[in-house]
Amino acid sequence: MRLVQVCLIAFIAAAAPCGAQDAEEYRKMLDEMMKSGGASAGQPPQWDARLKKISGEVFLKSSEAAEWTSVGAAEVPLDPDDSIKTGSSGSAEVYLENQGVIAVSRNTELEVGTLEKEDSELKLLLGAIIAKLEKVAMKKRKFSVRTPSAVCAVRGTEFAVEHSRFNNETAAAVFEEGSVSFMPLDKDGKELGEYILEPDTEIFASAQIKRHKAVRLARMLKHRGQMAKNRERVRALRRSWKPLSMERRDAVRRAALRGEIKRTELEGPPKKKKRPSRVRRKSSRKGS
Repeated sequence: MRLVQVCLIAFIAAAAPCGAQDAEEYRKMLDEMMKSGGASAGQPPQWDARLKKISGEVFLKSSEAAEWTSVGAAEVPLDPDDSIKTGSSGSAEVYLENQGVIAVSRNTELEVGTLEKEDSELKLLLGAIIAKLEKVAMKKRKFSVRTPSAVCAVRGTEFAVEHSRFNNETAAAVFEEGSVSFMPLDKDGKELGEYILEPDTEIFASAQIKRHKAVRLARMLKHRGQMAKNRERVRALRRSWKPLSMERRDAVRRAALRGEIKRTELEGPPKKKKRPSRVRRKSSRKGS
């Protein structure tokens, strides 16, 4: 891959019509293009994942930080080992480019494990996530959600996972399409078998459950409304997604972690709000 990059740079530099300065600019542009595809220095391709606050309190913490940062209206680029937390009124969405939406419910704690396109992992410590992933994006790729009591290996596109610290219970469901390989864990983290969830089924795992069985959707039906929103969001992302260069991505992320972005920088200038017109009322005088 590096050899290909060097050859392309040499070709572009030779074709540049205006001398060495233009060739250097071409080289920088090519480097950014290669990096944005995750192919730099032999690194596996990575998802350009971004966090978007929807409502309420949403917090983000990088692996290097000791404190949580309150997320504003901006889309924040995510890195491996980031942690996301929502408050009692908070909700957020994680975008995997224009190929997937993961809704993060209120009172949820989620860790980003890896963002490699070939083998991605999220860690759900508390709360619920509801995900819609494009079929093409998941073809021949691995995507898993790990909780303290189960591992969900996603083989399809529409699913939800919940985890409660009460009884250390994990629930998983598949909606209209796809499948999930559900593997309960014992207290030592050892897998207790594998159970396949097909469309319109759900399953639960906890210390109190001795026999695991997939059943028809019932308790997890409450997430069906969010799944419908996810489908709409994916369609919108196909039209509106804007790739970022590595330099721009890093700048947006640094600013967001410092709390310097108050609105999204990807949507252009804010719209001016119309001031309501004031209507003067005539005071009525009472006759004497």
